Amino acid sequence: MKAMRILSSLSLFCLIATVSFGQAAKMKQAQQKMDNLDYIGAIELYNLILEDHDEAQAKINLAEAYRKINDTPNAEFWYGQVVRLPQAEPIHKLYYGMMLQRNGKCDIAREWFQQYVDLSPGDQRGQYLLRACDYEEELMTKSAGIYEVNQCEFNSHSDDFSPQFYKAGLAFTSERDTNPIIRRTSTWTGNPFLELYYLDLKQLGNNEAECGNYKFGRPEKFSNEINTKYHDASVSFSKNGEEIFFTRNNFIDGKKDFDDEGIMRLKVFYARSEGQGKWGELQSLPFNSNEYSVAHPALTPDGKKLFFASDMPGGFGGMDLYVSEKESGRWGPPMNLGPEVNTEGHEIFPNVAADGRLYFASDGLIGLGGLDIYYITDKGNGTWSMPINMGFPINTIADDFSIVFNEEGTCGFFSSDRDGGVGGDDIYSFKKMAIPVEILVYDEKTDIPIEGAQVVVSCKKDTMTTDGDGKIYIDMKLNDCCDFLASMADYEPNQIEGCTKDLTLQDQLSLKIPLNKVAEFMVEGIVFDGGASTLPIEGAIVSLENDCGQPLAEPFTTSITGKYYFKLEKNCCYKIKATKEGYFAGIADSVCTRGLDGSETLRENLYLSPVSLLSGNEHPVDLAPKTGGSGEETKFTYMDPETGIWMDKDTRLPAGGTYTDGRTYEKGVLVTGGPDLVRGHSTPSEEDNFAIPYLLHIYYDFDKSYIRKDAEPELEKLYTLLTENSKYIVEIGSHTDARGSNLYNNRLSQRRAESVVRWLADRGIDRNRLVARGYGETKNVNDCTNNVPCSERQHQMNRRTEFKVIGCMDCIDPAKTAISKENPNVQVDECKSCPF
Repeated sequence: MKAMRILSSLSLFCLIATVSFGQAAKMKQAQQKMDNLDYIGAIELYNLILEDHDEAQAKINLAEAYRKINDTPNAEFWYGQVVRLPQAEPIHKLYYGMMLQRNGKCDIAREWFQQYVDLSPGDQRGQYLLRACDYEEELMTKSAGIYEVNQCEFNSHSDDFSPQFYKAGLAFTSERDTNPIIRRTSTWTGNPFLELYYLDLKQLGNNEAECGNYKFGRPEKFSNEINTKYHDASVSFSKNGEEIFFTRNNFIDGKKDFDDEGIMRLKVFYARSEGQGKWGELQSLPFNSNEYSVAHPALTPDGKKLFFASDMPGGFGGMDLYVSEKESGRWGPPMNLGPEVNTEGHEIFPNVAADGRLYFASDGLIGLGGLDIYYITDKGNGTWSMPINMGFPINTIADDFSIVFNEEGTCGFFSSDRDGGVGGDDIYSFKKMAIPVEILVYDEKTDIPIEGAQVVVSCKKDTMTTDGDGKIYIDMKLNDCCDFLASMADYEPNQIEGCTKDLTLQDQLSLKIPLNKVAEFMVEGIVFDGGASTLPIEGAIVSLENDCGQPLAEPFTTSITGKYYFKLEKNCCYKIKATKEGYFAGIADSVCTRGLDGSETLRENLYLSPVSLLSGNEHPVDLAPKTGGSGEETKFTYMDPETGIWMDKDTRLPAGGTYTDGRTYEKGVLVTGGPDLVRGHSTPSEEDNFAIPYLLHIYYDFDKSYIRKDAEPELEKLYTLLTENSKYIVEIGSHTDARGSNLYNNRLSQRRAESVVRWLADRGIDRNRLVARGYGETKNVNDCTNNVPCSERQHQMNRRTEFKVIGCMDCIDPAKTAISKENPNVQVDECKSCPF
């Protein structure tokens, strides 16, 4: 019996005898045999019919019957005639291609697969099989030298398949007939029904090198309590051997059950060991049904999951793979493994290895022909990796299926109907001469795995593509080294070497290949709070502009680290801008790659000065440093409020050099790395929403209010700030010291504030955004009031010009559109002599 028949040969029909007369009667009788799965009888009749008449339906059914019994040479011949008939359907072209591929004629098969794809583009089988011919050479060489395969000496001239380790031996399925008195046969094949067998298994030698070198005992029937007069096959055991799951026709306690078409479907049964080779009462699993088949159970080593094959409704093709999980001692509802695993073809004979890999056979994925063996890994959350074909010599153009590994994963058995065997399906042993290697390709900057990367494997002369987890899997021979070159669009290629020296067959090797984005130039930095916290800012929007006509990069939103980075083009200059609600924008101008040779990463930290003490806070923050007084501080330095000099916190001396927060000082003066704005000495108040005043280093001639040349650089900075923060309305506040009369100081400070406003308005700043306020000596920052002796330094602290935000253009309440309201009680005298 061939492997393709294993899918449904365990179904049993109630046969109805017919007597045929003439050609029509023969066609009717042959069709009835087809319906009853008696393909051997149908073949005999159709051949007789075609000797006398060229009957299209007879050719179609004859090709189908040969395919069902896996007689691929005859199936190829008759499908070759069928596809040229007017009655030919697209599926016949697919089957013809499959038979050609099975018979080693992939070049011819490709043409028919293409025709099927054109006619049935929705069937993925055609797509997979069309690609399979292109991958034939790769599949024949990918596992070269990895496996040593040998035929087992206990094979019979009938079918032997589905090996499974059990205690000190091997259980397997066979249709060998060991009963010379009563011979019961299947109508499908004319061969005996399938039964479970067992033989003792002894490994010769105890060292690693002897793995797979077995001495086999004599096969005996597994158990009279398990085997019946119908089909019993495909067994799975719990790890301790105390539980058994197996496939059987729908027959229990002497009772047969059929579906609506009279078919005795397959079911999975369960029993517990009672010792001494005895098994307890058989139980039918809850997902069995009379209307569809459930077969090929595979229990996980921990006993918590049961995989199986079924053609239950809702699948993707013929037989699909399902899994049921044990919940509170009961098997839960079966879950389909999904379209990444299951195809329009058949996925059957699952087996879970000790390392968690799920092995199975499929005729719907890219393979060498017929059933090939694949494996997948559980990615969690009900998802699986893409199936990986094991390649030759495990797989051939014949049917290869039902693989099982020993506990160490170093050797095992599988079934195949390849040429050179003893019977139909035979059991082969294999020894693994290599260890599994996992290669991860990932983005070095983000640590994110890279899907779709190409990895050139030098020792296999092969190129592989990473899966959704950024990984490829290969097997490497012991005491070997191999180069792995990974590449991906927009990334610099990278190569590493992996070696299996000093490893054993029980080991695994994991390798990582980091890739960096192709970027000759990068800019990176941190967005800091330029206010009291000095911490990195989360949620800042960083944008990049260039002067070389390149498309604008997508804005970058900072994480809790405040970090940002951009790729830069050659020969460009950039402006980097960071914004966040409640802060003045931070700007870095003239970040250029012009004149730079080779790859380089530029670093620019950005500092956002808060508009008010409420920026990012429900309540106003305390601006006073821990050192006392009023001023600023960072993690490493603080500003002396009396002198304006930055001091080192540890030494209490003027700061000098570059600190780890990116700030550079020279003799206590901040050179780079800090905010451009210096907080003023005025205290924010609730009256003006805790707006923070910032100093303008502007100096005036005695008793004058015009803008001097040396003040323009400072005003240029303010002009840039207002341009980059166009929504804010600011107040320019000018202050004097306490010397002079109050009236004089009020008028002088007002004129000076207005001169700043005028300077800004002349350069294009909207006048509606500017408010001039002269405070005179009303808001001193120290005790230097009238008639109080003070030093010149103390008076200087009071003589200042500051600006602060008092509103915004897009957030003014329409009911309060004016910054200052008119006095409703102004007394107006009648103008008797006015000319109007």
